[in-house]
Amino acid sequence: MTVKINEERAVARVVHQQVQGMLEKNLELLDQVIAPNAKLVHITGTVQSKAEWQQQIRLGRMHYFSSHEVLFQVVVKGKQAQVVMRNELDARIYGFRNTWPLQSKVELVKGPHGWQIIASHASMY
Repeated sequence: MTVKINEERAVARVVHQQVQGMLEKNLELLDQVIAPNAKLVHITGTVQSKAEWQQQIRLGRMHYFSSHEVLFQVVVKGKQAQVVMRNELDARIYGFRNTWPLQSKVELVKGPHGWQIIASHASMY
């Protein structure tokens, strides 16, 4: 049981680091926690690669100001994990600033260097 709890904490730490990286515009941290081939689906249904998303952050087209977490659930099955989280996310996306009620389903895998995000699907709740 302790192993499962430790894995859940490790997964939670990675997902929280992603949010921290978004807020701090820390692309190096985002590089560490998100796999190179990850696919990110935004609330519009737009699918972006990690590189495309980071470019949008770099250019200021996606700017994240704050995040208030209202739900966080982790399920770990072996070397795969899924997180469902809800955040009130204050962000300016392509010129429109709002506090977005976002639900994210985040998929992770555990590799030789720990957990990494391989996919994320955001929707409004």
